[in-house]
Amino acid sequence: MKKLVPDPPPVLCIGPGLSHDQALHKALEHLKQAIEYASSLTDLKNEQNALTLSDALLDMRIAKALLGVALAASPVTIPI
Repeated sequence: MKKLVPDPPPVLCIGPGLSHDQALHKALEHLKQAIEYASSLTDLKNEQNALTLSDALLDMRIAKALLGVALAASPVTIPI
């Protein structure tokens, strides 16, 4: 019997059994892809759109760096 609704692509699958580390890795991969897509936009004639994109790229790069720190196997902690 043919399925009426196809399975979602693997990148969209977040379900039971997803570990903390797997979630962090998936988040990092999605951020990398978002940065790549946003960086490829070059024809931004509207100054406000260009500024918004620039701000979004900065936030994505910061999030990527923070995820990189979270994924690093380092026992170092920062006291509050």
